[in-house]
Amino acid sequence: MTLKIGKVKLENPFILAPLHGVNCMAFRLLCKEYGAGLVYSSMIHVNWLVKEKKLPEAIEFCKEEKPIAVQLIGNDPKTIKEAVEIVEPYADIIDFNFGCPDGDVLGWKMGAYLVKHPDKIPKILGAAIGATNKPVTAKIRSGWDEKSINCVEVGKMIEDSGAEAVALHARTKKQVYAGKADWTLIKKLKDAVNIPVIGNGDVTNGFLGKSMLDKTGCDFVMIGRGAMGYPFVFKECNDFLERGKEYRPSMQERHDATIRLMDLYKNKQNKYRFGELKQHIMWSWKWLKGAKEFRVKLMQTKDENELLELVNEYFKTH
Repeated sequence: MTLKIGKVKLENPFILAPLHGVNCMAFRLLCKEYGAGLVYSSMIHVNWLVKEKKLPEAIEFCKEEKPIAVQLIGNDPKTIKEAVEIVEPYADIIDFNFGCPDGDVLGWKMGAYLVKHPDKIPKILGAAIGATNKPVTAKIRSGWDEKSINCVEVGKMIEDSGAEAVALHARTKKQVYAGKADWTLIKKLKDAVNIPVIGNGDVTNGFLGKSMLDKTGCDFVMIGRGAMGYPFVFKECNDFLERGKEYRPSMQERHDATIRLMDLYKNKQNKYRFGELKQHIMWSWKWLKGAKEFRVKLMQTKDENELLELVNEYFKTH
């Protein structure tokens, strides 16, 4: 079966979620190398784009990571139209965030605020769709709280607006990231719409990736926190889907992935952010025996040579 969102073909159903403050280009490329079928940018505020008339310096893309979905957040149709025109040359898919639970975002009447006030969604998506020939998609939550679950109704509204797919993080805004994601809601949404459904929530390994596909019937599985520091999750999911066997990275593979991330930071990103690189390595090695000591030493490193020396030292002794 061909996996597609609009006219965009994907090699497999496992997708890197739009992790804000995490999805730099180097990390996206690493996830792609370990088997992500699609990667998302971090969330980009449309007001920033339109004010600068260009992508912010911190937002970078390259051909090796294609296909890529660029995620936008906003609520004003005119501004959205202008923002879509700015990102269109870089994006294969343009996604809209209707699920962010952050307090500032809610104060701007964006993100999950729009799940509570879904009547505004058609105008937002209509403005975007009218400004591009690229597929437009949306990411939502299951509802504002457990008493106002409305993801099926909102999903139908998104489909009727002309969007090519809908992603559901099966938690409410009130849950934020606590508790369990309710996968039964992903199934209900899938049964209610005719566009591809992307399931999201609590997938951290290959068994769970296949389980979400099997239990909900969703077309794609989006992985967020399960990929932070662990790009191997995409290889795990693909291996389990294809062979029923769960891959586990060796210590050597973990070390090699860290070195590869450092290489991507140095040679692919135009903007080298050493603090950001250290944060990624901290996530990657949090499972390590002696992780607390490693973290302290990591934060004391002042340059790439010191960082490489530390990583190699811990690889040899653990």
